[in-house]
Amino acid sequence: MMRRTALAALGVSILLHGVLLVGGDLAFAPGVEPELPPVMQARLIEPPAVVRTPASAEPAAAAQPKPKPAARLKPAPRVQPRPPAAPAAAAVAMVAPPATRTDAMPDTAEPSLPAPAAEAASAPATAMDVADKDVQADTIDAEGWPDRGSIVFRVFMGDKGLEVGQAQHHWSHDEHTYRMETVLQTTGLVGLMRSLHYVQRSEGELGPQGLRPLHFRVEQGGKKPESAEFDWTAGRVSIRRDGRERRAADIRPGDQDVLSLWHQIGIVGASGLPKTITVVSNKGAKQALLEVVGSESAKLPIGRLDTLRLRAKAADDSLTIDIWLARNYGMLPVRIRLADNEGESLDQQAIQLRLAPPGEETAAAASVAAAGEPEMIELREEPRPAPGLQEDLYRN
Repeated sequence: MMRRTALAALGVSILLHGVLLVGGDLAFAPGVEPELPPVMQARLIEPPAVVRTPASAEPAAAAQPKPKPAARLKPAPRVQPRPPAAPAAAAVAMVAPPATRTDAMPDTAEPSLPAPAAEAASAPATAMDVADKDVQADTIDAEGWPDRGSIVFRVFMGDKGLEVGQAQHHWSHDEHTYRMETVLQTTGLVGLMRSLHYVQRSEGELGPQGLRPLHFRVEQGGKKPESAEFDWTAGRVSIRRDGRERRAADIRPGDQDVLSLWHQIGIVGASGLPKTITVVSNKGAKQALLEVVGSESAKLPIGRLDTLRLRAKAADDSLTIDIWLARNYGMLPVRIRLADNEGESLDQQAIQLRLAPPGEETAAAASVAAAGEPEMIELREEPRPAPGLQEDLYRN
């Protein structure tokens, strides 16, 4: 029991370090704040070129065997929405390298979610294509980003999957401005050790280069609110506590706060980001080294999803964050894994995903919402079986 308690406490520590990598601070670390390193910038690592076998090497009549059709995942019982449009229909759709890895929680018995049939057929010039040509798009079309939705994550520690917390993420936009929020709370044994209610909020504009944060704010019970105020005209961000500036940093177009970053990657694609990027939080501005890992079939509590995996790595190799973006569901983050240089890890996995159907007009959505709960695409975890011990207690 003592070792389990110590491991839970260590899990909290790892989670804190993970958020610090991209500039955040969960504020349940020791009361002394760490010294901030100077603002640094990182290069964007592009994926290696794919070596293609000449067509003449194979007989002309030989055709690739057609893959077996994937079984459909049983939909959520409450909602029967129309299927989502392929992300390739948007100007910023991302196409990962052809080889698909399945090392994210493999389970051959788990059915997969079929990708939309039009995904590979009608894709325009994609973000990965732009990366191959080393050209950065001047404007971004965010049509493929759902105008509202929510994701619930369950947070596990280590290979044995000790549950330590839960995070709820919400976002909305009207094609001109956006709002997003994440609420984190400890659960299970960690929750018994120390209750935590931690809120991050980001607000800003949605324009030709994707998201442009204006206000980032962190709130936690018993502590003064902290924020980051972006002044894009002056190219400066002000880091504040209780309204007072504590430090400042220079910013350039494309820089993000810790909450908007992963939506920005999904919207513009890894190649659409600037070659150098600064990530801002309520504590300061820090570096992130980004790398496209590739396409993977990820088994999650909400089903098996076709994802694009990216990696953010600390310059000193102290911590690595891997993130899986759901290609058929608005390039939304559905899994986030943090690992330190001592082998400890935390894994955040989506247990519920709700998003507005693609192509839905904002005005129409507002009228539907006024009349009742709007139509939403929803994936959710199947109910977990009751523990065997509990069954035994009520058996006799």
